[in-house]
Amino acid sequence: MEYDRIILEMLDRIKALEDEVATLKSSAPVVETKPLTKPIKPGKKYRHLAELLENSKEKKMSLTFSQIENAIGFSLPESARQYREFWANTTTHSIALSWLSVGYKTVDVNLANETVVFERYKYGI
Repeated sequence: MEYDRIILEMLDRIKALEDEVATLKSSAPVVETKPLTKPIKPGKKYRHLAELLENSKEKKMSLTFSQIENAIGFSLPESARQYREFWANTTTHSIALSWLSVGYKTVDVNLANETVVFERYKYGI
C-alpha cells in the first residue's frame, strides 16, 4: 500500500533527524558569556572550586569531574554528567558563579570523558 510506504519513509526521516540532533547536542559549543560588569561572589556550596581556579596561574585549566568533586567535597549532580547546559556560563546557577566570579568561563565540556576546560577571560588579574 501507498500509505505503508509513506509511513515508513516518515519514520526513516524522523530517525535521521533524531540522530542528527543527538550529534549536534554532543558537539555543541558551550555558550559564550561576556565579562561581568559588576563583581559577584560564589556561593558557599562551590567556594572551593572558585578557590581552586582563583589560585591557578593558568590561562586554561582542564579538570575532570572527579577533580571538581574532590575540590568541592561532594558529588556533582547527575545533570552535570548528562547535560552540557549544566556547565553554561550563566549567573543564574550557583556552580557557574564559582568560576565566573574568579574570572574564568567554560570553553569546552566533554561529557564522555567527564572533563571541563575553563579559560581565564580576565587573564592577568
